[in-house]
Amino acid sequence: MWKDLNNQYQLYLNNQYSKFTDTIKKPRYKRYCIEGETFQLAFRLAKKANIKQIHPIDSLIEMRLDILKKEMYSKNETKVLFDKTLSKMTQSTNRCMEKKSLRDVFICFNEKEDLARNKGFYISIANKINPDGRYFGSNLVADWYKRNLIMYANIQNQLEPKTKNIFVLVGTGHAAIFREFFENDENFNLIEVNEIL
Repeated sequence: MWKDLNNQYQLYLNNQYSKFTDTIKKPRYKRYCIEGETFQLAFRLAKKANIKQIHPIDSLIEMRLDILKKEMYSKNETKVLFDKTLSKMTQSTNRCMEKKSLRDVFICFNEKEDLARNKGFYISIANKINPDGRYFGSNLVADWYKRNLIMYANIQNQLEPKTKNIFVLVGTGHAAIFREFFENDENFNLIEVNEIL
């Protein structure tokens, strides 16, 4: 899908995006292509900024979150911890979504405390899930970091030498880790969402 993203963006630039979406047969995928942040936000921002090409960065790695949840629910201690953490994350998401403006929603989703909580889930909870000494949780967290590192490498490798500014649109789980990458990469100066909004 991502290799075709610029073709879709070109259709969007020419007000012909429906030529693509009208051909989608799977309802879930169609809804994603119409309502997802890539299409609702990234395309709009790029067009407004007169950007001729966008650069997809996502890299999918299979992560068995269903198995993680099953393993967490197999012991009362981890079940309680998982439910408590999930409840806090859900409350935080709901609090952000209740904001009156899109600007405030984005600022809320990028608060350091919420990003740290998201990353903390992988480090303090998922990582310790170790049924039968197989380190399932650690392997899942390693895959999560690997996916984010590959995505970050895609950013690094798509930059032109003359590039002065970039805008990266990712979900909060990725943003939590990307913050760490950008802060530790001497080639970038991270600008917070609230500074530009």
